[in-house]
Amino acid sequence: MSVALSPWEYAAQHFQPKVRKWPSPGAMATALDRAHRQTAMLDLIDRELVELFDGDQHDRLMVFCPPQEGKSQKISRRTPAWLLSHDPTLRIAIVSYAANKAERWGRQIRRDILAHPELEITLRQDSRAAGRWETEQGGQLVCVGIAGGITGEPVDVLIVDDPVEGRAEAESATYRDRDWDWWESNGSTRLSSRARVIVMMTRWHEDDLAGRLEVREPGDWRIVRIPAIAGPNDPLGRRPGQELESVQRRKPGYFRKLQQTRSAYVFNSIFQQNPVAAEGNLFKRSDFRYWRQMPADAAWHGVLGGQRVDLGGRSVMLDDCWRFITVDLAASKRTSADWTVASAWAISPDGDLILLDRNRGRLEEAEHWDHVRPLRERWAADTVFIEQSFISTTLAVDATAAGIPVQPLVAETDKVTRAIPATNRVRAGRVWFPAGADWLDVWCDELASFPSAAHDDQVDTLSYAARVVSAHWLPSETAMQVDARRASVAPADDVIGEAYAAATGGGAGLDLMSINY
Repeated sequence: MSVALSPWEYAAQHFQPKVRKWPSPGAMATALDRAHRQTAMLDLIDRELVELFDGDQHDRLMVFCPPQEGKSQKISRRTPAWLLSHDPTLRIAIVSYAANKAERWGRQIRRDILAHPELEITLRQDSRAAGRWETEQGGQLVCVGIAGGITGEPVDVLIVDDPVEGRAEAESATYRDRDWDWWESNGSTRLSSRARVIVMMTRWHEDDLAGRLEVREPGDWRIVRIPAIAGPNDPLGRRPGQELESVQRRKPGYFRKLQQTRSAYVFNSIFQQNPVAAEGNLFKRSDFRYWRQMPADAAWHGVLGGQRVDLGGRSVMLDDCWRFITVDLAASKRTSADWTVASAWAISPDGDLILLDRNRGRLEEAEHWDHVRPLRERWAADTVFIEQSFISTTLAVDATAAGIPVQPLVAETDKVTRAIPATNRVRAGRVWFPAGADWLDVWCDELASFPSAAHDDQVDTLSYAARVVSAHWLPSETAMQVDARRASVAPADDVIGEAYAAATGGGAGLDLMSINY
């Protein structure tokens, strides 16, 4: 007595890799289309696709590579036809930022099937829609926009092809949240027990759908990242600096010229698939300076016990510095929430800004002071600066009760504008970070990726610190020198003064030179 086979069992018996007519989507495309061209990048994607569908090591794949190099033709057009030619029971879904883009692939695949009987795929006669059609064996292709979602039968193969339309959407937290909500509530819930998933996209932003999948589902995804210009450990085996062989037959030097004419922010995300710019965006890593701890001066009897730091060959006694804390507050423990960040700073006698320490955590409001207090006690900080909107929170009340002065900062401008004084100080080599701190990489990565980073709470504390130092430090000079400098204030001083006014809520006529620490 014969037993009816499930579609999965039927496929396992009849469509094993050893009986595939074409070993890969690229081999099929080459056989059917004389104009089709394979490159080293497309060969690698072919191997990854075969491993995904015929292997048992992983069932989820992400592919990142430069635009217009054939990844969508390979994955959204050729791969569904290749799969259905060997298993016409498969239920495949293609999802893109817009329904008409996804439907374009459905229309093209249907044309390929009708033009090539050798694929041996038979479509149902009543199945004519570009975005939804079925095979005689019960398989189907569904093409939808990410806002529409997937309904109906479970999905055996899910292809996500560019969930965001471009830079504007990628920079919008609303669109990034939309894509993640779709994955959590729709995309991942429609997968069958034999499902395979492919996500391919241009990495516009480190907090895009791929970025969140990488962070929140670690170990679940096989990730293939192919840059236009090779770096160390290149997946194609290229030498560092070697350009990508282009499917468009671009002239040698094409990508290198783009690198020279595009900002690092744009080139690294779109062409290198690394949305955290290696050298930084507004804050350049090459401008970062690092202080090192020196042996304490045992003869010194200050509150910090003679602690000294080395600023590039200059010894600075921390007791000679004015110390303060800037805080960027959040009030939630949710894993997707912003961080509460408290940074302890010192202003050297020469006016350098020294980051002494920082604490970061996702906290409830009642926990804020316990988060800040250790920094204040360790570094004997004089004042805590927080945004005006938080001046009545538990942190301000508890700090005041402990006898610690709390000063408000008014954020009247956008984050990028507020950061400009800080970027200028960093560029001038007047900001120092603690070498060897276990959180230093996290700090530097956030600065380098600003303003495209998923979070900017640490940057905010630096921005505020830069404004504080502009208002609270003056070089040692005679009264005659002060009067002379008053008469010839440089434009840069005006900019800093205006920035401080915007940050603290001070008047436009704030006289910075009348303030000392």
